[in-house]
Amino acid sequence: MRKINLILMVLLLTLVLTSFALAAELPDPIVVKDHQFRVGYLYREMGSESAQRNYRQVKIEAAHRSWKLIEVYAQTDENRRNGLNNLINQKVDAIIFANMPMKPLEDLIIEARERGIGVYNVDTDLIPGVIANVTQLNGIAGLSMFYQIAEILNWEGNFAIITVPEIPVNTQRTEPAKALINNVFPGLTLLGEEYINVSEDVREQAFNFTKRWLTKYGDKLDVVFSSWDGGAKAAANAIEQTGFDSSQVFSIGIDGGSETWSMIRKGTPFKYSYAQPFELYDHAIFEIIEQIQIRGIMPGDEGSIISKYGLTIYKEGRMVTPENVPEPGQSVHAVFNYYGGDPDDANAWYNWQEEGGPYVIE
Repeated sequence: MRKINLILMVLLLTLVLTSFALAAELPDPIVVKDHQFRVGYLYREMGSESAQRNYRQVKIEAAHRSWKLIEVYAQTDENRRNGLNNLINQKVDAIIFANMPMKPLEDLIIEARERGIGVYNVDTDLIPGVIANVTQLNGIAGLSMFYQIAEILNWEGNFAIITVPEIPVNTQRTEPAKALINNVFPGLTLLGEEYINVSEDVREQAFNFTKRWLTKYGDKLDVVFSSWDGGAKAAANAIEQTGFDSSQVFSIGIDGGSETWSMIRKGTPFKYSYAQPFELYDHAIFEIIEQIQIRGIMPGDEGSIISKYGLTIYKEGRMVTPENVPEPGQSVHAVFNYYGGDPDDANAWYNWQEEGGPYVIE
């Protein structure tokens, strides 16, 4: 049995190394000089605030640059493969993937690159063929939130975790905290962990997981740590419907948006969220595309934003608490202090007004 397992491991490693070797030999993406630039945007859902914020900024970015945006909305692996095939056959110039499972698309990504199409990710896994990804340091974001919550609990309390293994950025957020709870801090206990299946109702799953924990543990459970805000919202609803309040049990999540911040503002059991600067991710990836495929500055060239193909650029988010939760009517960019820029600079990217302008907090 050990011999078989070793053979399987060697074969898997060989396949991985072969994939990366193939990706390294792919041609530079086409530099467009003779037609309107066409960018495909492939996304898997619009139910979360993160998806809505990404979508809005992508439309702003494309409109501001006078690029043609071709949207593909696909909820299953099969539909995403079909949608990606369609974009390839339309001969788009670039493709952007929003947060989704990437492995089922790997062969098509290689095909797209072989045809000179640029392939880019926003808050998604970097796999062979992808030129660049922009996200946060997900493990550090999860740990940053974990440490602040553990401090609030005076390092004594009980956690439960809800995560989404199909999209690895989620487990990057929860696994480090789980390791610290289980192995480092004796006053903290992990009472349970559940995995979300993205092909089913994700909020319903999170609600039911939380309700079962509360039925079993009551207010011995202190924190439900969800790898994304949608799970934390559902957990908060379960806490309230089971008869508990935020002083007994609360939930925490990662992403940010109007509904999230409203729940924090109103004192619901959803008390803390690590806000991701999605709009900055989108802007950064569009800047990379423009540099490579409009200006012809390839990865590693002098002045290039990225030093090589297959690079992730990391941006930093912000912990939102009941004490600093943003108010309705503010631009989403105010949450991140306009990234150190002048909020009144009319020419700054975060004040572009195409497609109705920036996301406004409700």
